[in-house]
Amino acid sequence: MGEVVLHGVSAAPGITMGYAVVLDGARNADAATLSVAQRAVEAQGAADALQLTASELERIAEDLREAGRDAEAEIVETGVLMALDPELSARVEALIVDLGVSAEVALREAADQTAAELARLPDPALALRADDVRSVGRRAAACVAGAARTVIEGVIVARTLGPADVAELAPKAKGIALAGGGVTAHAAIVARSLGLPMVVGLGAELLAIGDGEEVLVDGDRGIVVRGPDVGRISVARAEAERRRLAREAAVARRLEPAQTKDGHRVRVLANASTAAELREAMEQGAEGVGLLRSELLFLEAPAWPTFEEQVRVLRPVLSRLRGTTATVRLFDFGGDKTPPFLRGASARGIDLLLDAPQALQTQLAAIVEAGRETDLRILVPMVTSAEQMQAARGLLNEVLGGRRAQLGAMIETPEAAASAQAISAVAEFLSIGTNDLTQLVLGLDREQSKTAPVLDVRVLRLIAATSRAAHAAHIPVDVCGEAASEPGAMSVLVGLGVDELSVAAARVGVVRQWVREMRYATSRRQSQKLLDEAGHASRERV
Repeated sequence: MGEVVLHGVSAAPGITMGYAVVLDGARNADAATLSVAQRAVEAQGAADALQLTASELERIAEDLREAGRDAEAEIVETGVLMALDPELSARVEALIVDLGVSAEVALREAADQTAAELARLPDPALALRADDVRSVGRRAAACVAGAARTVIEGVIVARTLGPADVAELAPKAKGIALAGGGVTAHAAIVARSLGLPMVVGLGAELLAIGDGEEVLVDGDRGIVVRGPDVGRISVARAEAERRRLAREAAVARRLEPAQTKDGHRVRVLANASTAAELREAMEQGAEGVGLLRSELLFLEAPAWPTFEEQVRVLRPVLSRLRGTTATVRLFDFGGDKTPPFLRGASARGIDLLLDAPQALQTQLAAIVEAGRETDLRILVPMVTSAEQMQAARGLLNEVLGGRRAQLGAMIETPEAAASAQAISAVAEFLSIGTNDLTQLVLGLDREQSKTAPVLDVRVLRLIAATSRAAHAAHIPVDVCGEAASEPGAMSVLVGLGVDELSVAAARVGVVRQWVREMRYATSRRQSQKLLDEAGHASRERV
């Protein structure tokens, strides 16, 4: 068989190759029907497998807690509840007793049915749990088949991955290829943070890959190649070696400042939500965290999280940042990040939080408590006016109790950039979210905005105006969007006056090196040239 190229969607960059470790093979539709006498025993076996799966997930969660990874542990623990869900058990039993399918097939099918129902829900947060249910079904089916194992290395091939799979398997894998999945799912977020190449949305063809078959995952182009030829293998090996050496160099130079050849200093921080991401970022020389998303672990909360719940989630991460910059974003609920208790709410970000001032004050108090030993910065999402910042500052002052925390504004809408001067007067730092800003300015949807042209002059003008406003107020400005780790865009951002770049953990080292290789004066000239040329072209059209 020659090369077979499967096309999907890039979820995490990088090129790798290895032997397939297949978690979900192609389904056998012609499996024999069980006799009536066999069904009761088979149903009991399936029930036992669900119990074993729940115990296994509890063990994984305990291991994560012992490693100081409470945030990931809480995600995995939701799988325990799924494995013990009476409705799932009843569905499995019905498939076995009424239809005579095997326990292994019933567990997978019942999980798929439940997942399909979740995926149809209008709430995006609940819909994403579909992958988690499928993961539970696969684990239970593996228990029945006696196929449970630990992946040492290789390319994980599966329909989808759940959070327990990520915690247990992904850190040891070379790459991930999924028939389904999405670029915003938990598995994809962690893969990007840890630098693990990943392609999703490859379709049913992926499941024809055999266990142990040699495959190549190209997370840059969004393809998986079966039976790669010699030339492609050579490229993959060279790329993997290049990335390995780059990481080693980043770790070796982690104490060196990110400074341009002509002496301009740029701080490189990390975007992180978990202790695992933070460890990788600090190993590569991150000077702290520029964006810690606080809402991700509360997307299924039945009510506003309590003070104790928030401290328990934040402390494992913030405790590792003692004396270092820790930037915690307030709940950015709304849009595709709406928990059940806020379903139907039209507001987003700070507007939504100010509608619930007691909940906002509780979160501010929890952040201050969990981050008491850090150089704490609190980031306000979706700001559009100075008045919003003043309201947030008033609530923050009430909970500080003599402690110190800087309050900053996210500039991620055209309205915010237009009001940057007024916002800068009441903020202590600004953070530009280039993903949302580019999407809104250019009228792109969420998927397109991941690769949207941040160098479009309409976006650059807003970034330049924001930077000028921040510097006039003598406060720093950073970028925490994807553009901060794009080689072409990064130097332009620095040239426009951005002081800090906050990037995914796996990109910290390479971005620091890019800064060392550039000249600030050259970047300034190039950035101004882009603005001048666009302005000239605009005047000519008039």
